[in-house]
Amino acid sequence: MNARTKVTAAEFQNNFGRYADAAREAPVVVTRYGREELVVLSAAEYERLRASYRRVIVLNETTPDEAAELLQALATAPATPAAQALDHLMPEVKRRRR
Repeated sequence: MNARTKVTAAEFQNNFGRYADAAREAPVVVTRYGREELVVLSAAEYERLRASYRRVIVLNETTPDEAAELLQALATAPATPAAQALDHLMPEVKRRRR
């Protein structure tokens, strides 16, 4: 979804169906007074973005139980392909733990 359409708010409102169809293929940027105001995208693309959302957690702001649970989840999480590609940079001792 690289190509995108840019339209004014009035154009978007007057031709909603056309731009709703376009948004299924690529994001549609809606401008207002010359500034980008909104981006309309397909429900599938929205769900894809939501699925990749990551939450930031500050460990010193969690309870000890929450911190322990998070650390356990990290310790048992499978390594991603990107992380595995960096294994050669780790000392031999750490690599054996996986």
